[in-house]
Amino acid sequence: MKRFLYWRKMTWAIVLWCAAMVVLLVSGGFVLTFLVGSLGLIALSGIWYGSRPLWRVGHGARLRRLRPVKVEFKSTEGLLNTPR
Repeated sequence: MKRFLYWRKMTWAIVLWCAAMVVLLVSGGFVLTFLVGSLGLIALSGIWYGSRPLWRVGHGARLRRLRPVKVEFKSTEGLLNTPR
């Protein structure tokens, strides 16, 4: 139940941004709040998605495929001198 305490900082920034937009929405100005809130949420979500947590570095989604690394393999013939 207390897992929300371990959210990433960027997740907290998104939650606070949404809370601020709800406060502005309640105080008035629906169109401006909707426009600013949507653009801010898109920007913060992009930053959140781009900054992976440390334990996930290297395991996240990639925009482009990595090229395979060519490794020259040596033949294993002749390594064992025992007759068969």
